[in-house]
Amino acid sequence: MLGFELLEPMAFVTNGLVALVCVYGFFNAKLFELHKWKYFFFFFALASFTGALSHLFWNYWGFLGKIVPWFFGVVSSGFLIAAMVDLFAFRKSTRLIFHIFILLKGTFILIFAYTFWNFLFVAIDTILSLFVACGLGTFILYFHYDRKDLINLLIGFLVILPSAAVFLLKLDLSLWMNREDISHILIAGGLFFFARSLNNIASRENSCGELNPMDKSSTTTHFTVVPES
Repeated sequence: MLGFELLEPMAFVTNGLVALVCVYGFFNAKLFELHKWKYFFFFFALASFTGALSHLFWNYWGFLGKIVPWFFGVVSSGFLIAAMVDLFAFRKSTRLIFHIFILLKGTFILIFAYTFWNFLFVAIDTILSLFVACGLGTFILYFHYDRKDLINLLIGFLVILPSAAVFLLKLDLSLWMNREDISHILIAGGLFFFARSLNNIASRENSCGELNPMDKSSTTTHFTVVPES
């Protein structure tokens, strides 16, 4: 094409699909003033789009083309964890501990990824963020704390769930639909439901009078998940 030797067109298409869903999620989050969700979708969109280009232009950029998408991917995972922490409405001191953890985790993940030039570190970080922070967190909120308003978030996690097995077990359907392509499609579907959940999340926080709890100096919460003595 235009004299370029391009690679992995399906990776470009499926990464682009994820990016488009993230754009939808970004504008939903912006509409409802959910800032951490907005930044999660924003950086995930950048990671997916630049990742798509890095696949397409691998013959010209090589591993250097992975620097930017890996960075954006780790940053987006951090904002996802922070957004989930807000749903639990911990005290301000507890949130600060989580934020320090997010910063340290992201720093070490990027150091290892760039030192060994291995995407596996970034992939594991994304998987753990989706499965532990988002998945386990949503299950606890939905079933234990009766947060039925998070039904779309739960559905989104269940849609994404098979992607880890597909990627880690290297389940390739064909040359034109490998494990990464399948994972991207599942992630795009899950992120669509994440975006759909933002209306309910914003309605809940508005009804509790705490739209952006991390920006408040008060430590008042609408419910307590982990009582602190």
